[in-house]
Amino acid sequence: MAQRSEAFRSGRFYLPTVNLVNGTGKVAPGIPAFNNNYDVSINFNKAQGGLKSFIDQHGFYDQNNAGSDLALYCSEAVLPGSDLNTAQVRGLRQGITQKYATYREYPDIILTYYAQTDYYTNDVFNAWMEFISPTSGRDIPAFRRMKYPETYKCDMEITSFSKDTNDEFSKLNKTSRFNNQLPSSITYKLINVFPNSIIAAPLAYGRAELVKTTVSFKYDQYFVDRTSRVGSTLEESREFDRIVGAPSSEEVAAIAEDTGRSIEFAETIASGGFVETVIE
Repeated sequence: MAQRSEAFRSGRFYLPTVNLVNGTGKVAPGIPAFNNNYDVSINFNKAQGGLKSFIDQHGFYDQNNAGSDLALYCSEAVLPGSDLNTAQVRGLRQGITQKYATYREYPDIILTYYAQTDYYTNDVFNAWMEFISPTSGRDIPAFRRMKYPETYKCDMEITSFSKDTNDEFSKLNKTSRFNNQLPSSITYKLINVFPNSIIAAPLAYGRAELVKTTVSFKYDQYFVDRTSRVGSTLEESREFDRIVGAPSSEEVAAIAEDTGRSIEFAETIASGGFVETVIE
């Protein structure tokens, strides 16, 4: 006899509304997440070749941290996705084509920023690309010269969070930073980010609209951290710290075996570092 569907076996076909709100067991309250509470920050300090000081030179005023200042002007952001390349085998089973995963890829992310009246936002990303691939001056012949990746790659955090930033008692009082509490959230920590395309911003006569700058970014990979709040209880994940912490001895040994290099070389690579290769 065929087994009944999971909807009937679990009783979810008749689920009281209170269970959707309160949740059961490890299920958090079933309150939908909204897309208009988020923050995007860029850590320009990670780059080792003076990228931050180069970008700071393009500000007319005292911009202490362009990566944090621009977070206020990110009008549209995306939570990064992930793709799996696949291959297939035919003929092992009659009438069945079996598919399997071969490689994981991280697609580009696209962020849109509001431009200020002095167009500082535009200049930051133009300066970032100029730092990666310097162009010649007006009276100097052009030449091709690219910076090393470790000098222009930065880290980025995209955090989406709920509106539950105050407890019930604080909601009755004047809001201040001392009344804030950490809400439920998800943070994508993108590693080794750099811009690869600045999309042209159209200008037109007619009704006035805000000028926006759209930038496409490349990156190596990302990790995810989450927080979940149910009343006064807050749970936090530590996936990023666990993954990018000290590599395990098994991982180091596997890299050394695969590359035929030393343990010191494998430890550097496993920790996310770079090893210079000299070609004679």
